[in-house]
Amino acid sequence: MSDVEWHSVALAPIVLVHGTEALIADRAVQRLRKLAKAADPSVAIHELSADAAGVGALSQVASPSLFGEPRFVLVPDLQSAPDALVLELLEYVKSPEPEVALVLVHRGGNRGKKLLDALKKAGVPRVDASPVKRAGDKQAFVAAEFARAERRIQPDAVTALVDAFGTDLAELAAISRQLIEDTTPDEGEQATPITSSEVHSVTAGRVESTAFAVADAAIAGREQEALQLLQQAQLAGADPVPIVAAIASKMRSLAKVTAPGANARTLGMPDWMLRNLSREARNWSSRSLARALEAVARADHEVKGAGRDPRWSVQRMVMEICRARRAR
Repeated sequence: MSDVEWHSVALAPIVLVHGTEALIADRAVQRLRKLAKAADPSVAIHELSADAAGVGALSQVASPSLFGEPRFVLVPDLQSAPDALVLELLEYVKSPEPEVALVLVHRGGNRGKKLLDALKKAGVPRVDASPVKRAGDKQAFVAAEFARAERRIQPDAVTALVDAFGTDLAELAAISRQLIEDTTPDEGEQATPITSSEVHSVTAGRVESTAFAVADAAIAGREQEALQLLQQAQLAGADPVPIVAAIASKMRSLAKVTAPGANARTLGMPDWMLRNLSREARNWSSRSLARALEAVARADHEVKGAGRDPRWSVQRMVMEICRARRAR
């Protein structure tokens, strides 16, 4: 079984979409359905839901047809499929029909493991729909959303969107769609790449009040700006724990790029991100980085219960990072 990305998966006799991230799974299914329609507008669409998939349900829609028309068959909840359908699928995997595109969506859990093992052994393409956690993966998701709409977006604009809405993938998809709609040109005009300034206007200041914006200002040594952004974030109800986590993530990334031989591939980050961090790292020494990371570690310990005033712990951390940056 070979893993493929949801935004590049191709039609095949059988495709497995596996994971708990519903949005990724739905995107993969939408893409495959669209590809099936594009290949033949007359394709017959069938859905075998758990409550409607009785004995022989698969053979009814997948058996060879007199006219040989293509069929798109979706099993949306494989983890809940009745035993009769699972047994049918185990046999079907051995010899799938060439005119059928069978899409199996398994939303997690241990049920159906025998079938999953059979699909793996058969080399069925698998879309990994696991939760998206890494910032780089979220940025790839945003880029794919814009590519899907045949729009271009600049890398710094992608970063701004993820910084503002990266905690919720569904919200990230929704704001991407809104941004696409708001910047669609009139008929006859050519669409230009979406910029970070357009992201800032659509997000109405939310980017500036995120923990990542606080981190950027602190790492750059802009203490007054960082404290103002921190106050905005706290007034908006931001919890100290994720604020510290976001700043810790930025500081760790900054430290990583200073390692000998570090490159985009070994660090798992885009080239442009490595360039930006490397540029900022020139303003830090090993000693100042250690001092800043120590401040982050202390704040992390305090906001998780060891301190009396989590808000003050975060504020002190920001000030210490800024001062470490200036001291070098």
